[in-house]
Amino acid sequence: MTAEVADLTVVNLFQGVTEPGGATGAVDKALDGAIRDVIAAGDFTGKAGETALLYTRGALPAARVLVVGLGEQEKFNLAAARDAAATAARKARELGVRTVASVVHGAGAGGLEPQDAAQAVAEGTRLGLYRFAGHWSEPPKDRKPDPEALTLVEFDAERLPAT
Repeated sequence: MTAEVADLTVVNLFQGVTEPGGATGAVDKALDGAIRDVIAAGDFTGKAGETALLYTRGALPAARVLVVGLGEQEKFNLAAARDAAATAARKARELGVRTVASVVHGAGAGGLEPQDAAQAVAEGTRLGLYRFAGHWSEPPKDRKPDPEALTLVEFDAERLPAT
């Protein structure tokens, strides 16, 4: 995650986690503990749907990092992975970013199969960006465009299928 070139990097945390691990831990380390600081300040708890936006100040190729809450780890499933991806996609559009690099929500500590989790993230992203425009004569002038590209990143290469 720390080498991926994108406008926005998306990582995640389960509710109650105070010491990020995996890809989120690597990003936190690159940001000199900024994610841990947000948690310690009480500004991020990891509840489902919660987000924290951090600026990298050149520490990563991406200018911004979005931390998405996954909710309670015991209740995490494919639907929760979809919801996390939808939340991230809506925030990416709100920010006006063109490219997003995201962890595969649930493929690590979430216990989901990487391929299933990746599909859930792709589905959630599409669902999160959906806008019904059937009754517009013209789209609103202040409408922000959708991100153009989503790159899914698996932190642990051993979890990837053999090719």
